[in-house]
Amino acid sequence: MLPTTIDEVVAAFESARNLNAALKSFLKREGKGGPQIAAFAKDFRSAVGTGRSATVKHFIENNYPKRELLFVGVVRYVFPEAVESIVSKIVDTYAEEFNSTYTKSDAGVQISNPARFNEIAKAAVGLIEEGLRSAELPVSNFMKNALLVCVFESDVLAAASSLLPGVSSCEVVV
Repeated sequence: MLPTTIDEVVAAFESARNLNAALKSFLKREGKGGPQIAAFAKDFRSAVGTGRSATVKHFIENNYPKRELLFVGVVRYVFPEAVESIVSKIVDTYAEEFNSTYTKSDAGVQISNPARFNEIAKAAVGLIEEGLRSAELPVSNFMKNALLVCVFESDVLAAASSLLPGVSSCEVVV
């Protein structure tokens, strides 16, 4: 995934219209995935519930990057329309062709057409940036990561990380 900063994460959540409701939805749907996910969502909601941005920033500072994928997962609930629009555009434009550039087996992802794989992956990042701008959301590495994990399966994202500068692998998508 792309390298991020605490300030990028804070800025993303500060731009949310109703972070508390998004966290409630996240807890309801994703909290069943395990006690750590539920505890994260409850603690984040408590920080947001104080109404103090300093408390939210402190929560993020104490929990990011060790819970990076949970924060990334919350983005889908905070900005559902933008995420759906951007991801749909990428999938509609590139999914079939992109899927033909690699195969998956027990040995992992084997890229059969590295040039086209890389070209489409870079185009996806470009569409993510364009979509974030048009939705008037922060165009940060954190937001790009949130959308990259929605577009690529974790093993494919790991393969893309070897081709895209600045992108490192992601093992678990929440």
